[in-house]
Amino acid sequence: MYSSSTRYDACAMTKSRSQELSEKADEERRRCRDWLLRFMLNNQPKFLTKAELRDAAIRELNVSKNSFDFGWISAIEDTGRHDWYEPLRRRLRTKS
Repeated sequence: MYSSSTRYDACAMTKSRSQELSEKADEERRRCRDWLLRFMLNNQPKFLTKAELRDAAIRELNVSKNSFDFGWISAIEDTGRHDWYEPLRRRLRTKS
């Protein structure tokens, strides 16, 4: 049978694990935002699709899709680059 202190310890451990995960997600979102800022600053045109940038960020920064998506919104709002919400026009593929 569990004592009340055992239940408290289990709850405290769960909360600290939950806090760890929350802090990790916050850090991933911040890294994504910071990484995206270099592409958005100085009125640079959008040259890759969101999916292409997401794939690169996941590969380079080792972050989740969800963290990228929140970092994307944050970077757009922080820079005022609302044009980045618009899809990139399709590029013509050249035959090789």
